[in-house]
Amino acid sequence: MFTFIKLPNNLFLPKGNIDSIIKTINDEKVVPVLDYLINNYCASKETINFTLEDMILECGFKPSTKKNEINDQFKNILIRLLELEIIECDFELENIKPKTMYRLTLKLTMEKEFIQLFNTEKEAILNSTIKEINNRKLLIYFCYLKARMYKRAKDNDLGKTGGRAEICFPSFKTITYDLGLTDVIINKYNEALTELNLIRIANAGHFYYATDKTKMPRESCNIYTLYSEFEETWKENLKEGIKYYKSLEVNKTKIFTNKTTYKNNNRKLNGELGSIIKKENLGTATAKDIARKNEIMMSSSDKADAIFQIKGLLNNNPGMILSKIFGNVYSEKLADKWFDIEVSLGLIDDDSNDLLVEYKYYKWVVENYNKDEHDYYVNFVKKHKAESSKPKGKGEFGEKGKKKIELADKISNDCDPYNLNEEPKEPNTDFMYEGDNEEYPDENDYPDDDRNDFDEYMRNL
Repeated sequence: MFTFIKLPNNLFLPKGNIDSIIKTINDEKVVPVLDYLINNYCASKETINFTLEDMILECGFKPSTKKNEINDQFKNILIRLLELEIIECDFELENIKPKTMYRLTLKLTMEKEFIQLFNTEKEAILNSTIKEINNRKLLIYFCYLKARMYKRAKDNDLGKTGGRAEICFPSFKTITYDLGLTDVIINKYNEALTELNLIRIANAGHFYYATDKTKMPRESCNIYTLYSEFEETWKENLKEGIKYYKSLEVNKTKIFTNKTTYKNNNRKLNGELGSIIKKENLGTATAKDIARKNEIMMSSSDKADAIFQIKGLLNNNPGMILSKIFGNVYSEKLADKWFDIEVSLGLIDDDSNDLLVEYKYYKWVVENYNKDEHDYYVNFVKKHKAESSKPKGKGEFGEKGKKKIELADKISNDCDPYNLNEEPKEPNTDFMYEGDNEEYPDENDYPDDDRNDFDEYMRNL
């Protein structure tokens, strides 16, 4: 029996467009099954001898031959592992007998991306008596956090050599997407793992977007680190982790208030919104009132994070187009996807990367683009280009053409996603996803820094 087992990160985390093994198999018992297989693995022969009954008992379950009960459930897990090429065998798994000895080969590839699950950790979770907790799902959640955390090289002490904090910071939305857990369950699991002295948690406090005129407060992601008996270790990880989180390029669009106590600003904003709507109904609302109404409605929308994030990235990188920004900061895959969108809209030239419209106009289009109305925006850009003098000058970015064109003169109400004469439409940001999840170049970098800091805003809207 090993003191720990190695489990690949892709057991718990998606990789590229491929779901995690946990999500693919959709059975929490897959972790104890793999634990059993690894502990019974014979390295010299690269095989595992097992009986179905022994596997079920060792995983903490009671065998049952009834249809669709525990024996069939374990068979189905083995069948899925076979389909995923994690195991190999020369017999039909559907027909295995409970007490018959079988031999299979384990093909679990670790590469460089794996976690070490110590027996002490596993036993602490599975033997926990905390009420209203599914211990097996809690174990999966713990492994998920471990798989997300950056791990420094051995003897690379943060206090002595500097370097990165061993943390992760997936948002609740990302955890829900990856594991299917609700906010209530995530909070319970966080409390349970803290009580079991397996993790510690901090938070960067509230923030508002620099481009949000309402300054609506929003909550930052939790910062997670593994517990250490040396208090200074986990405290230093959390302290440095918060600094790192705030310094990320993607967070330069945010203003951190350094406050952790939530103050509900919605009541004040809702009152202001109601007052403006009342003026509209009476016909006394001014253009300034209408503009303020649209600010409040957009800031309060479910898609506000994505909208402010796009605006912030463009404001922080003046003159640059989004495909270039994403290529510099995030990944080539996202950059390529944005490049395809920009080309298909007629905003940039496919061969030269030249901007084909004024930069101010480009910003308006990408900030308000809705993939469900793609053809509409294509035609709208064509019309604008036809009505405008052809931009002069070469280069990848920047204002083009000598003639300055006021957008207000060219954009009619029916083209404006925040039309003053109808209910505001929200830009659809799904087109910004790199599939459901994105593969990132450095496996030693924080996995969720790359995927979650931008894509979490986009994917869950």
